[in-house]
Amino acid sequence: MIWRPVATTSPRRRRSHDQSAPWQGEVMANPQEHSVPEPSDESPSPTPDESRALILGQVREIYGRMAYTHKTHEVQADIFEAKSRRHRVIKFVLVAAGSGTFLASLIGVFLEPKWASLATSFVALLVAGASLADRTFRYGEETQQHRDTAARLWDIRESYLSLIVDLKALTVSVDEAVERRDALQEAAGAILRDAPRTGPKAYPIAQDRLKNREDLTFTRREIDLLLPEALREDHPRVDVREESQQ
Repeated sequence: MIWRPVATTSPRRRRSHDQSAPWQGEVMANPQEHSVPEPSDESPSPTPDESRALILGQVREIYGRMAYTHKTHEVQADIFEAKSRRHRVIKFVLVAAGSGTFLASLIGVFLEPKWASLATSFVALLVAGASLADRTFRYGEETQQHRDTAARLWDIRESYLSLIVDLKALTVSVDEAVERRDALQEAAGAILRDAPRTGPKAYPIAQDRLKNREDLTFTRREIDLLLPEALREDHPRVDVREESQQ
């Protein structure tokens, strides 16, 4: 009997062969099921109503800033006006007292001659200081500059208010509103570039007048009191036909 070797498969080769083929019962995954969609760079454009709301919100905010800026310049003009008036009164009193002999005689009654002469010289020094301060500070010129700036900003503020009304009343398109907004911003920038600076006391006073005293707002009753009786909202309407029959 002749022995013949039987051909067998190597375990190592069988394992490598089995790894290259799918296991029995395994389901191949679809690569499209696990793919991540690429983000789209295109965002939905706003609707006309949304565009109008955005423009309206911006115009309202700019109107608030312009109202505060206008009121601050008005308050700053009042502050400089009060300083100028007080300075003129002090200067008038010093000049009137130092220019005559009454002050020297009055001081000579209570003081010795050398102290009276010193006091008179001190008054003359105060008069010279007041004259120098009048030339240095120039409250009158600064008052006029702030008043002119406030007058020009008043027109810008009212134009923003008119634009808000037109946007709410739908009497102006979004494109027209954008053009008017840009024109107003350019005009306001030209005014503020040449405007004088305001002091730290002006803004808190302006804020108090706008928020607490409501300088820019009126109640319906207050407006009716300023109008003729026929133009008041609370005025009862009279039928012309009934009035003619009576």
